[in-house]
Amino acid sequence: MKKIITIALTVLIYSGIAIASDLTVESGQQHYKEKEHKIDLQGDVKVKYGDVNVVSPRAEVIINPDKGKVEKIKFDDKAYSYQIKEGKKHEVKAKVLEVSLLNKVLKAEGRTQSTIINGGKPSVIVTSDNQEYDNKTNIIKAQGGVIIYYEDSQAYGEYAQVDLDRHNEIKKILLEGNAYVKKGGTTVKANKFEHYAERKITTATGQVYSDINEEETKIKVWSDFQQIDQKSNIITASGHTIVHYKDFIAKGPKASVYPDKKTNKLNKIVFMGRSQIQQEGRSIEADRINMTIEPKDFKAEGNVRTFIPNVDSGQESL
Repeated sequence: MKKIITIALTVLIYSGIAIASDLTVESGQQHYKEKEHKIDLQGDVKVKYGDVNVVSPRAEVIINPDKGKVEKIKFDDKAYSYQIKEGKKHEVKAKVLEVSLLNKVLKAEGRTQSTIINGGKPSVIVTSDNQEYDNKTNIIKAQGGVIIYYEDSQAYGEYAQVDLDRHNEIKKILLEGNAYVKKGGTTVKANKFEHYAERKITTATGQVYSDINEEETKIKVWSDFQQIDQKSNIITASGHTIVHYKDFIAKGPKASVYPDKKTNKLNKIVFMGRSQIQQEGRSIEADRINMTIEPKDFKAEGNVRTFIPNVDSGQESL
């Protein structure tokens, strides 16, 4: 027969100190250890703390001996936590799960997974070695072998932070450490990514490399900084920018890649500032260079300087 208790009442009985807490525990067996200041729970453990629910085969309730209050609950065997806000569900799965009742922080270890479910479908899935969720700030922090599935993108890195609003909607995603993002045939690598969900803008900083491979459009872009605007489908790169397209190699301080107005496919690259484009040994420098992908063409403007090597004069050497 399962036992259902309120931990606040249990601590009150054993310690004689009353505490205010909305915490309820259900389990098959409970063993209070006064010297160790803890309660061992065994058998189909179910814990409810506010709107956070956790289930696990076993758990351990840690009590602060000085205050007589429950400090945290540790679940050490395939724990599962869920929280529902405005019809959106936040799930956490882990080998070890620790819930702090003082600061409302949930810590998970052992190849953990957090999932935000909206309308019965996952809107974001975060998998990592360790995770921490702050119920006050609605921030998920993930560390170690991070994998994120978000909309139609996959992201990888060593550290990630997901900011949620009070309705469990994504506000911002931060990714750092040997990070890269894949979407369709396109891969972007950088030291750091920041995605702003409402604006649908992603920024990448630190040794950024984009390999854009969309149908017939194949462009490679290197730079210090890149911004991808998903609404306008415009990519902006700055800082030691290099663009490879077929036999074109262009370099400059800043470049923007624009889509075709009719097809919305990337079809135009504009270099601003003193830039250079090379093709088959020839090079052209200008203050502005426009490259068109289809039809393949380019136009240089502003203090244009052309260099053509090994021009044959038609004269025999003496």
